[in-house]
Amino acid sequence: MKRVTGKCLCGDIHFSVMLNDFRVSACHCGMCRKWSGGVFLSLDVKDSLEITQGESLGLYASSEWARRGFCTHCGSSLFWQSADGQQACVSYAALELTDKDREELLLASEIYINEQPDFTRFKQEGARLTEADFLKSLGITLSALE
Repeated sequence: MKRVTGKCLCGDIHFSVMLNDFRVSACHCGMCRKWSGGVFLSLDVKDSLEITQGESLGLYASSEWARRGFCTHCGSSLFWQSADGQQACVSYAALELTDKDREELLLASEIYINEQPDFTRFKQEGARLTEADFLKSLGITLSALE
């Protein structure tokens, strides 16, 4: 486990997380693409997300089971968090990683691959889950969302 810090583009919001590893997940869902401007690359931090500074933190309830954190000043996409706060992932781009940390990054999974644009293929491969597969891993069925 390693404590890593991160911040938004303007530097108003600072956060701290504990990383078990440097496994990156890529989300191709429509919401993440709109929110981040492309594929949302993140690292799982479970419940270790701690906002250490920042008055411009915005929270958006993007579904009944999750919310997204961002800076209301500069617009940086910072994290996705389950509504109960027990699961979170932080934006790879917002983390302040060392060169050694970056060398350890590994693409672990891609989710919502059924919504993935063809031009966003990665060199590395990890687990690839459709929307239904991903939601099932969270104990949610598509029919429950309708």
